[in-house]
Amino acid sequence: AYNKSMKYSIKEISRLANVSPGTVSKALNGKKGVSEEKRSEIIRLAGEHNYIPNASARALSHQRTETVGLIVPTGINRSLLGVYWSEIITAIAAEVSRQNYNLLLIVPNSEKRLESLKQSILRHNMDGLIVPAEELSLPLIKLLKDSDIPFVIQGRSSLIEHYGVDVNNTSGSVALTKRLLQEGAKNCACVAGPEDFLYTKERIAGFCSAMESIGKKNPPFMCTQYSESAAVADIKDFFSRNKKIDGVFITAGGEFSFYVLRVLKELSFDMKKISFAVFDDFAPLHFLPFPVITGSQPIREMGTQSAQNLFRLINGEKPPQLSLFDIRVNG
Repeated sequence: AYNKSMKYSIKEISRLANVSPGTVSKALNGKKGVSEEKRSEIIRLAGEHNYIPNASARALSHQRTETVGLIVPTGINRSLLGVYWSEIITAIAAEVSRQNYNLLLIVPNSEKRLESLKQSILRHNMDGLIVPAEELSLPLIKLLKDSDIPFVIQGRSSLIEHYGVDVNNTSGSVALTKRLLQEGAKNCACVAGPEDFLYTKERIAGFCSAMESIGKKNPPFMCTQYSESAAVADIKDFFSRNKKIDGVFITAGGEFSFYVLRVLKELSFDMKKISFAVFDDFAPLHFLPFPVITGSQPIREMGTQSAQNLFRLINGEKPPQLSLFDIRVNG
């Protein structure tokens, strides 16, 4: 019997697998000299017995791997197809290459995310890790701390104060909503993404603050998921109950913004009598038959900053606790 909450050492894993500690190290680090059958057994035992390699163990076994990892967010609208993450990954990859490192993209199993990430840390020896704020949970934070791997956050999370890079969501939303008001809109509504994301809360807060500045308390807003079926159903219900709006602030761009526009058209709203603002500069928005105010995030600069922060950690330096960037309002 063993205690699942206890972390096993490499010596204990070697005893269970009936091999030397060196063989365990080779198996977990993907090195040659271990049969695939034995490697699979060692990885299985390491996972079952909660073995997490720490920084000192990595340092003793080898020098730097010259590889850093980036967790790719799950969900179709935050995948490589999305504008935000494709730009972020491009910027991070460029900075990683400039540092003569390799970039490992980690795509967690959507159904067993924590176990999938744990196995990735076990299988792939990395010098550091970039974690999207949306992926953070208390179990994952514990896993990262137990593994003692240097990591930075792309974005921010209410679960942990750590080295993060983000856009100034509140002030950006205030600026975008005020541009709607300058266009003559008075009865504005806000359509936002998942309510548990910190940036969603901040963008709604910015919208409400701008509306309150003209005496509009408790303006209508809604939160929904980024998946098309859930979003369209929720948006349709929301606007069926809010038919007298003349301005819409959408807190995320990409396909999500078009779900909103599509629903409004299906509900027979006069699109040319509504002012729109979107917290993202999505190119197709500029080809619509009515104007859309957009907020450009300096995505490339943010991705570069995240990579630079991680390399500072790897080199034993302290990066800024938080790097905030402002948006540019277009239109």
